[in-house]
Amino acid sequence: MRRERQWRPRRVRWYHGLFRMMDSLLSIVVLLGAAAVLVMALSPWEGDTRPAPVGQDALRIYTRQPEPAPSANQPEPAPSANQPEPVPPTDRPEPAPSADQPEPVPPANQPEPIPTEPAPAEPIDKDSWELLLVNRWNPLPEGYSIQTVELRNGLRVDERCYQDLQAMMDACRAEGLSPVICSAYRTQEYQERLYRAETERWLERGYSQSDAEEEAGKSVAVPGTSEHQLGLAVDIVDMNNQRLDESQERTDVQIWLMAHSWEYGFILRYPSGKSEITGIIYEPWHYRYVGREHAERIDTLNVCLEEYLSGAF
Repeated sequence: MRRERQWRPRRVRWYHGLFRMMDSLLSIVVLLGAAAVLVMALSPWEGDTRPAPVGQDALRIYTRQPEPAPSANQPEPAPSANQPEPVPPTDRPEPAPSADQPEPVPPANQPEPIPTEPAPAEPIDKDSWELLLVNRWNPLPEGYSIQTVELRNGLRVDERCYQDLQAMMDACRAEGLSPVICSAYRTQEYQERLYRAETERWLERGYSQSDAEEEAGKSVAVPGTSEHQLGLAVDIVDMNNQRLDESQERTDVQIWLMAHSWEYGFILRYPSGKSEITGIIYEPWHYRYVGREHAERIDTLNVCLEEYLSGAF
């Protein structure tokens, strides 16, 4: 306790001396700053660099002078005789091209556009088996033979058209109709018997032999010129009307076949109004297989086979 009491007066005296020294230093700094300010205030400007005072005349430059009001008695100045009157602005037309000015030439490297033409239709292969033309002017090729398949009623057709024929008959029956194939492939001998029988009927009517044969050939093809000998032709009738005459066209079976046979590759071979071209009378029961692609085109073009093969459409 005693030593601690002796120590306190000494520490207090030390703090007092430190404060007096800091106070002296602060006074010196304040005096030096005041002296520096005084020196700067008393030092003269170096050269005549101070800006001259702005006079009243100089201020007038920047003062906008008001425009004098026009006098009521003062007439407007008359235009000069040599001075043209001002032309009111109009829409300025574009300058007409000069006669001597050449038209712009396209760049040499830029090719001229080539006009496009519609792609030509694919050529018809007239030698294909399904398009073989047989009529009074085009007899069956010599030695022509086919592979046939037997139908359920005992008739036969070229085996290459059998599947499409069966599909067409099934589709027709699916509509509640009753189609009947009454004639299909014929041999040469069978065609000869049919032709002779038809000729005899015309002879009985008083026709000469040549005229009877001519008339017979319009409904029964001359042997060797019948499509039935190809195995690609079938005669289809309605079960409720099996007469081979124009009444067939009014049956439900023929109405359906004429609208849908092309979907299965068949066409109505001897249509109305084409007898002069086909050489055969109108037969709304005789259908010929030409393949689905050609049947669709023939139906769309509404032509007979002779016209289709010759390109006359």
